[in-house]
Amino acid sequence: MSDTAQADHLRIAHERQVAIYRAMSPQDRLRQALRMNRSMLELLAAGFRQRQPTWSDAQIRTAVADRILHARTG
Repeated sequence: MSDTAQADHLRIAHERQVAIYRAMSPQDRLRQALRMNRSMLELLAAGFRQRQPTWSDAQIRTAVADRILHARTG
């Protein structure tokens, strides 16, 4: 796929996703945000478990919290 075609595909996908979110009720958007947040926490924890198999659940929770607390964007 060319860069232009990929950019078009991403733009179209984004527009569709925005339309889906706009059609949701505020309660549904909140539920979706909470599901996405839960998924992100589970993925982070799974990554730490895979890289640090000897860590306890408490250590995993601390690592996830630290990652979120110190996250940077941009």
